[in-house]
Amino acid sequence: MKGYMEIVFMRHARALPASAAGVATDGERPLSPEGLAQARAAAGTLAGRGFVPAVIIASPLRRAMQTAEQAAAVFAGAEIRVEPGLASPADPSALARALAGSATGHILVIGHHPAIGLMAAPFIGKAFSFSTAGFLRLALAGDGRADLLDSDGCEEL
Repeated sequence: MKGYMEIVFMRHARALPASAAGVATDGERPLSPEGLAQARAAAGTLAGRGFVPAVIIASPLRRAMQTAEQAAAVFAGAEIRVEPGLASPADPSALARALAGSATGHILVIGHHPAIGLMAAPFIGKAFSFSTAGFLRLALAGDGRADLLDSDGCEEL
């Protein structure tokens, strides 16, 4: 990690059940119409609070990718990157450190419950539960210090 950066951990927005969506697997579940609006609203809230990522890193599962696409519509110019490890991370803490260590500036990470809520733990010593489209915004200093800047739709575990 070089210098100051901000990282936002976000859970994907509300998705349809597989049966209602007519899909065979959990990974194919799309966002509901409410979820599409919810994803864009969460990104708008972050933008209104001064967070503008250069990179959006998302799970490859459809609902997370659709959440990333809605966020990218708000954050013009943000690059979407797929991180397969976010689909089902064996060690959310290690993945969070790896993502933060490989990026600079501001990044938005979109994943799934409960792993996304565990990703803040190595930085601030607390895990969180996220509602759909809930987010947690951290400032990370080059010396490893982390501060909780902002959150919405999160509860400390």
